[in-house]
Amino acid sequence: MWQERRYPRGWRKLARACKEAAGWKCQHCAVPQGRRRKSPYSGNWYRVRLAAAHLHEAGNGPDNPAPRLLALCERCHGRYDWAWRRLTMTEAEWERAKHQILLHCRGYVSSTV
Repeated sequence: MWQERRYPRGWRKLARACKEAAGWKCQHCAVPQGRRRKSPYSGNWYRVRLAAAHLHEAGNGPDNPAPRLLALCERCHGRYDWAWRRLTMTEAEWERAKHQILLHCRGYVSSTV
């Protein structure tokens, strides 16, 4: 979840510049911002929104004033972060995260990991 206090001043400018440099397309799957897409899970239609995603590398966290960013759609951003978490979590943390997400999807808790 995006928390403004965790990002440097001028974050919105940095994020916009990242998306403009990518031509307002996801740098992984090339889907353009605003395209309608059908969720394979719910069957609902939604409009694609791009996010400026931090590359997962040393020193490139949200507090870096000049981060390396990728313009990713929600689907690709989620997959990118999920793969990184899988590599960095212990087995117990991984199982806990999967359990929390399942509870969230079923409406038992209001937030995920």
